[in-house]
Amino acid sequence: MNWNPNEHYKRHDVAVGYDAARFSSLPGRVFNRWEQRVIERCFRDVPKRALLVDVPCGTGRLAERLLSAGYRVHGIDISDEMLKVARQRLERFGDAFTAEVGDARKMAANGIASEGALCARVLMHFPLDEQITFLAGVARLGARTVVINHSLDSPYQRFRRAIKRMLGHQPSARFPSSNRDIRTLLHEAGLREVRRYRLFPMISEAVYIVATRA
Repeated sequence: MNWNPNEHYKRHDVAVGYDAARFSSLPGRVFNRWEQRVIERCFRDVPKRALLVDVPCGTGRLAERLLSAGYRVHGIDISDEMLKVARQRLERFGDAFTAEVGDARKMAANGIASEGALCARVLMHFPLDEQITFLAGVARLGARTVVINHSLDSPYQRFRRAIKRMLGHQPSARFPSSNRDIRTLLHEAGLREVRRYRLFPMISEAVYIVATRA
């Protein structure tokens, strides 16, 4: 499949249609609601009004939940088109939401005094070595708590993906990771797992991991 995640999300049509394409159906709405709840729960140990970094921020879908919960959020994304959607969506939060175009793989510590970082719906697009580079960049932003989302690879999930391919469904992740890969990813990024959450484990491969700097 000739699909480049580094360029795909920079397109205007992709950005404005992103949420509708994924979360407008009944299953999509249910998943979206529960994912937002899990993300908020992941940051339960971070005090409200703290600054969180959301990278990649995308359309601000998850940042919206965190802002509504009382956090401040600084969004970073490689796509200015996605951030345009996020800024419009989150305008009502005023200066509690800020954003910038940037690539976590190339960013040095930028002086943001964040207490938490969210890295969701991105790592599974890349092979493990690139995942490590990306997450290490997120960790360099200085957050004490880092929450990642990944697609879990297991015999059961491989069976599910095979059935979905037979039915003509597009795979949800190009590079799902085993628990061993996840341990390697966190270690190489200078992080250690504190706890994790699963979202509908029988029908979803999504796993949410709360980590801290090692």
